[in-house]
Amino acid sequence: MYEINALKQEEGSFGFSFQEQLPGDLTRIKYIGREERTSTDYYWDGLLREKDTNFIFQYTLSGSGILELGQTIHPIHPGEAFIVKVPSDHRYYIPSHSEKWDFVFITLQGELAEQCWSFLQDTIGPILRIDPDSKLIRLLLKTYRETVDRKITDAYHASARGYEFIMECYRFAKKLEKTKALPVHVAQAVSFIQTNFHHPITLNDMAKASSLSKYYLIKQFNEYLHATPIQFLTKIRIEQATQLLLNTNLPIKKIATEVGFSNDNYFNKVFQKMMGMSAGTFRQCKTPINHIIFD
Repeated sequence: MYEINALKQEEGSFGFSFQEQLPGDLTRIKYIGREERTSTDYYWDGLLREKDTNFIFQYTLSGSGILELGQTIHPIHPGEAFIVKVPSDHRYYIPSHSEKWDFVFITLQGELAEQCWSFLQDTIGPILRIDPDSKLIRLLLKTYRETVDRKITDAYHASARGYEFIMECYRFAKKLEKTKALPVHVAQAVSFIQTNFHHPITLNDMAKASSLSKYYLIKQFNEYLHATPIQFLTKIRIEQATQLLLNTNLPIKKIATEVGFSNDNYFNKVFQKMMGMSAGTFRQCKTPINHIIFD
């Protein structure tokens, strides 16, 4: 039997309780979550936590925090992740000058996770600069959303997701020298869009999340992402919709609202324009879509 225990409601942290030992038991997810902390009471000491060996990946969406490794202090900004092993000599917390720390994290266990963390430490270090639109962060957010929606239903599925995340970490490390990091403010806007696409957000909301004017935000998106913020939001929504069309039996009207459209008529118009076919035809074709390109 396999259980998922919510440590918080919805936008929060979830613990995975395994009552079945998997063959080999090479990796498994122990915790996953998305939190926004605003109090300096948020403080973790890697030598004072549970004795089980865990491997933590924590990615900052907005705000900032501090990671201390021994006597070395590392500020953690939007678009940056840190990796640590528990137990080990580290601490992470919200400093007094930070208003908040909004982050998504995953905690893994097992031999494969340990090997991956050692590789990342040796090749990159404890701090990883990662674009929020990278496959790695999109996978992390997708796994989190699946957990929130109770779609990870057994130990095998959860272990597969953990293994997939580890493999994406390796892919990221191998291609690191080819990546072009987004400016911090653009990364903040992208993170905001990725985590709030299912809500009725506006250009003003995106600009506020990035601390930029909406006009400069549009200019920055066009330069780095070759799309406007609204086009990027629509791309994320349609990508999410294609996954729901291919992998669920949800009615199209429900899918439209799940991905942030106000009604199914507008959703169908946008889908037809971007994909060249209706949502119903797309579902019947079962066409695998990995990327959406704007003109």
